[in-house]
Amino acid sequence: MDRKDKLIMIVLGFLPFVMVIGNSMFIPILPSIEASMGLTPAEAGLLLTVFSVPAALIIPFISFLADNYGRKKVIMVSLFFVCLGSIISFVSVVIGGEGVSYIFLLIGRAIQGLGAGGTAPLAMAVIGDQFTGKNRSTALGTVEVFNGFGKMMSPFFGIVALMFFWHSAFLFYFLITFVTFLAIKTYILEERTTTNRTMKGYGQDVLQVVRREYSWLLPVFFTGGVILFILFGLLVYLSYEAERVYQVDGLGKGVLFVLPLGAMTIASYLSSQLIGGDNGRTRLVMGTGFGMMLLVLIFGMIEHSFFMLIAILTFFALGAGFILPCCNLFVTSSVSKSERGIVLGLYGMVRFLGVAFGPLVYSQWMMQEWWMFLYSSLLLIGVILWLYIGWLSTVKEKELELPVNDA
Repeated sequence: MDRKDKLIMIVLGFLPFVMVIGNSMFIPILPSIEASMGLTPAEAGLLLTVFSVPAALIIPFISFLADNYGRKKVIMVSLFFVCLGSIISFVSVVIGGEGVSYIFLLIGRAIQGLGAGGTAPLAMAVIGDQFTGKNRSTALGTVEVFNGFGKMMSPFFGIVALMFFWHSAFLFYFLITFVTFLAIKTYILEERTTTNRTMKGYGQDVLQVVRREYSWLLPVFFTGGVILFILFGLLVYLSYEAERVYQVDGLGKGVLFVLPLGAMTIASYLSSQLIGGDNGRTRLVMGTGFGMMLLVLIFGMIEHSFFMLIAILTFFALGAGFILPCCNLFVTSSVSKSERGIVLGLYGMVRFLGVAFGPLVYSQWMMQEWWMFLYSSLLLIGVILWLYIGWLSTVKEKELELPVNDA
């Protein structure tokens, strides 16, 4: 990989970074936002959901627009919406009373989400177009590393913002997004578009791909979605437990998030280096990740303590870091170039729906810890079985050993 390709890979890596910090930086400061604005836990959690649901739902349409008008143009428009939503969210605190401010904050968050939906999935699509073989798995792993790095650092961004005023986090989000906008404009070349689909035709293409590939497509999609559902749910659980049960706040609270999310970042990098299109290694990496996650969830039903909570989150995130780059590689390399935008759009939607509903559901589940870990374990067992039956045990797996069809 030459210097130019590395630069492109880094620039594209900022897109998932922008996407992930839009939620992750608010997780550790949710209790403070709740107290400052007089919200209930459910209303505070909705600040995460109202960002993630629009992002998830817009992703397939973003892919349609990108196929027709070009990935670079759609990425830049998406980043503009993130900037606009950040401005609205930032000024919402000084608009009217608490109720009015909350409504404007939700509107700003929704606009941010609409923009964020056009970042990470299109980054993977561009990588799929511009890289092949081992370089592709390296580039996809790098995207997941930026994703993990964003998760790791965003709690600190939120905590630092809280030291000034909590909504200054939106100002930081605006600045990062604007810099990314300039980098995309400068370093990513606009590709020629050869597709001129109508929305009806696009919908028919989506149905055709799903009908043909559903046996392996759906389990891989839901593996990524369920993993992120559990991870983000447990992170919200950690935020409330650390502050309200163990009285850990400030920078100390930010450090707690570094352990699991830093482990996820390191595992994502190692996974991308290990798999490299090798089917046997992919099986080993995924088996290790699943085993690690399931084991710590079972431990969560047995032992409840501060150190056990940190260990559970750390090893679960480590396992997630091993598995997610494998899922990215499966989805990107198992379809032709003409169908890649469709498949990655659906994949991104399912992943982000996991991010959206994890905090909301776990804000209720965390009231009964034993049941929370049991439900989490059953969900994980379900996707493991589905993935094995639907994909890993079929001949579809063997296609990773062949040259990828980019026709």
